[in-house]
Amino acid sequence: MPALSAPDGTQLVYDAYEPRQARAAVLVLHGWSDHAGRWREVGERLRDAGLAAYLLDQRGHGRSGGRRGYLSRFSQLLGDLQAFRRAVRLRTQGPQVLLGHSFGGLVTLRYLETQPSDPIAAAVISSPWLALAFRPPAWKRVAGRVLQDLWATFPVPFSLDTEHLSRDPAINTAYGEDPAVHGVMSPGGWREIKWAQGAVIADGQRIESPLLFLLAGEDRIADAHLGRAFADGLKGTVQVRWYPEMYHEILHDPQRERVFQEMLQFVDAHIGHA
Repeated sequence: MPALSAPDGTQLVYDAYEPRQARAAVLVLHGWSDHAGRWREVGERLRDAGLAAYLLDQRGHGRSGGRRGYLSRFSQLLGDLQAFRRAVRLRTQGPQVLLGHSFGGLVTLRYLETQPSDPIAAAVISSPWLALAFRPPAWKRVAGRVLQDLWATFPVPFSLDTEHLSRDPAINTAYGEDPAVHGVMSPGGWREIKWAQGAVIADGQRIESPLLFLLAGEDRIADAHLGRAFADGLKGTVQVRWYPEMYHEILHDPQRERVFQEMLQFVDAHIGHA
């Protein structure tokens, strides 16, 4: 179980899927409440395509350290990703590609806006969490505002309707029964995420890396239409794949092989230029 130390000393754990000779490294960031273990198939699929895949348990998630459901500063996640990139370089030489899903997509986009001096070959953004596609209950919204300064670490339940994750019922059932899915959002965590969502949208023109957006037309968790508008407003090398019938977890869809093929074509087109 490989691990690394974040800049503040927090221990972060990741999974490695390495072919004998890797053409590039893909660094994967999961969504909120989630963990790297749920994305094992993605790691294996990338490895089988000759790409070394590294799946990080983000701070406060899975096997990594940090308080569950809490963020003191969103910028810590950017430092974590930079440290993760350094750790991966010690294992695999060559171009690096970022793959961020949902909350991981938000982290990836903000990282690309703030780290231009350490370029990547390309990034894949799956169902980015730029805003929710649903309105949380009123009591949670009020609690979030009131407790941001009074009790920022208070563990507020943050559960998703599992039927909205994927069109594959087995994926949804496994998520609902997974003890490593923490299902918590603190007022401090919500404050930092809301800040980051606004910052990402405001600073999108800073991104210089080639981007592929994977967006689900039936996403009832993240606002896919906002994601599409954001992608369409960027001026760099940007491709958008819109899957009108798919749910939030596109890479867990019953028809995910089509998504993998399009993602791999994009990665192959850019790692040769890195």
